[in-house]
Amino acid sequence: MANLSKNAEELRSEILHLRRQNQNLQEQLSLHQRIIKEMRRALDAVQLMDAENQSRHLANKALDTRNEKLEKLERLTRRERQVLKLISKGFTSRQIAEKLGISKLTIDTHRKNIQRKLEVSNTVELLKLAMYFT
Repeated sequence: MANLSKNAEELRSEILHLRRQNQNLQEQLSLHQRIIKEMRRALDAVQLMDAENQSRHLANKALDTRNEKLEKLERLTRRERQVLKLISKGFTSRQIAEKLGISKLTIDTHRKNIQRKLEVSNTVELLKLAMYFT
């Protein structure tokens, strides 16, 4: 009987020890879960900042491109801007000449000057640029 009592006492002691270990493990698990949660929050914040920086960079790049195009546009005379606007509306050189009361050859000269000043090599590029500003 004394043996059984001793075994029961050892068993109780072992159960208490296992419960304390279980509680310690649960506390450690909870701590690790909080740490992981905080690390995820920090990582999300870093990713958000990266996305914001990329957006800012792209916006600045777009503004730089627009500013470059505006600077080129400022090189044009008033008449060349007028011709460019009509080109962007789809008018042919002949139609523009009739509308402005000047010769088609003069319009063709304006077109060449516009292309040179805007640094475009063909009519398609000229149209894309013209449509960008109208």
